Amino acid sequence: MSYLVLARKHRPQTFDDVVGQEHITQLLKSAIESDRVAHSYLFCGPRGIGKTSCARILAMCLNAEGGPSVKPSLKSSISQEIAKGTSFDVIEIDGASNRGIDEIRTLRENVKFSPTVATYKIYIVDEVHMLTSEAFNALLKTLEEPPEHVKFIFATTDPNKVPATIISRCQRFDFKRISMKTIVEHLTTIVKKEKLTAEPDSLYAIAKASQGSLRDALSILDQLSAVGDRKITTEDVTSMLGVVETQLLFELTQAIGEKNCARSLEMLENMIDKGKDIKQLGKDIIDHFRNMMIIKVGGKGLGKLVDYPSAIKEMYLKQCEIFSLKDILNTIDAFIQAQETARITESLRMPLEIAIAKLTYTNETTVKAPVVQKKTAVNLEKVIETKSISKIIEAEQPPEEEKQELDEAAKDIDSGGDLTKENVGKLWDTLTTAVSKEKMSTATYLQDGKPIALAGAVLTVGFPHTSRFSKETLEEQDNLRLVERIFTEKLKTSISVKYVIIENYVPQAEEESIKEALDTFGGTVVNRWHRDD
Repeated sequence: MSYLVLARKHRPQTFDDVVGQEHITQLLKSAIESDRVAHSYLFCGPRGIGKTSCARILAMCLNAEGGPSVKPSLKSSISQEIAKGTSFDVIEIDGASNRGIDEIRTLRENVKFSPTVATYKIYIVDEVHMLTSEAFNALLKTLEEPPEHVKFIFATTDPNKVPATIISRCQRFDFKRISMKTIVEHLTTIVKKEKLTAEPDSLYAIAKASQGSLRDALSILDQLSAVGDRKITTEDVTSMLGVVETQLLFELTQAIGEKNCARSLEMLENMIDKGKDIKQLGKDIIDHFRNMMIIKVGGKGLGKLVDYPSAIKEMYLKQCEIFSLKDILNTIDAFIQAQETARITESLRMPLEIAIAKLTYTNETTVKAPVVQKKTAVNLEKVIETKSISKIIEAEQPPEEEKQELDEAAKDIDSGGDLTKENVGKLWDTLTTAVSKEKMSTATYLQDGKPIALAGAVLTVGFPHTSRFSKETLEEQDNLRLVERIFTEKLKTSISVKYVIIENYVPQAEEESIKEALDTFGGTVVNRWHRDD
């Protein structure tokens, strides 16, 4: 006798056997007991969670010997044929391969004939959303007024693709993903029945990898049971699936929280060397910080949103102490950006390494990253053509107008004068222009404010209440470092910047010549930045 896979061997035969869908099975049982069974049903939900199994069980119940019953005899020939998928009166159709109008026309002709043995002729159409528009249209009339001996049960993983005209003629049931706890409990039962042994953590790893699909979980268990010695270990699971053990994720997160860049990159290297799937690793990290976000916001009160046993939730609760909510959200953003970058590059690994470095590297007070501007790039091309060293020097100089203003400020400082708020105010447009060449959005936010104080090396920039978002965005670490670096370079003195919201904010006064032009032509300032041409 050929081997029967676990997903088929342990397929539920009654509504009581169905795992994790009690909200569905109870309603169906009540409908049968009260003799209020609809003529058509639509079962919606992800793969492997019991839609087709419930359809078969419903067919068994409706065609039970002696009339519909919630507990049909599983030994009857009708029930056994339905369970095997060989009944002439319960027809299962794959919507993906029988999606055309011709197949539906054949179905419409066949529904006229009474069932051969059973009480009802039942059509189970899997992946019904795959039918063509013409096929759906051909089905409408039959679905609305079918013969009394016919029932339809549709199943789909994508209900949004099912026409509203079809949905309105069905009773819709939405199946949910099965929780990790429920899957682990069911796997534990299966392991005992199959006389296997499994480490508890290995079952959690299987449940996590299945992502709420019980069929996927049973398929993984089936595959692992063939490894040898009928013993399933956590190492076997992680090795076969390339998933990341929960403990490793906590250790990597700890290193990120401690800003230990070297340790974080080393752990990433070890995970990859052990055969972890890099794409899945990125997803696991994001999921880990998502769980931290939930725990950070709601503590144990929102623990039900984190699908892990209580011991793991306690670990999350403890680890949250070293992160602020802003740090957690920034980390999620960084790894999501890494995923987006990986889509357009040939490397899956490098974007993860860059994300970790951005989040953890703190050895330098300012980041002096080389920046190649559009004008500089053009000048460098000319250098290549002429092989002139003087062109290189020219390419590195700021635009003439900006250079003159900065030189004048430098002369004031060199002649014995101190850098003042007034000096910075006069150069504000020039300074924000320099920022715009590296990051336009940051310069835009800076233009919402104005310098209001300069104490020592600390420049305070004030914003009105309406620009609170600009202030908070500029306070992000990357933006703050960028502004401080550029201001330090342009003003030739070390500058630290802080941002504040001030009452009764008055915008920075326009220069007299600009004010006269605005008054004359009735204009408004739309861009304060200098042009390079």
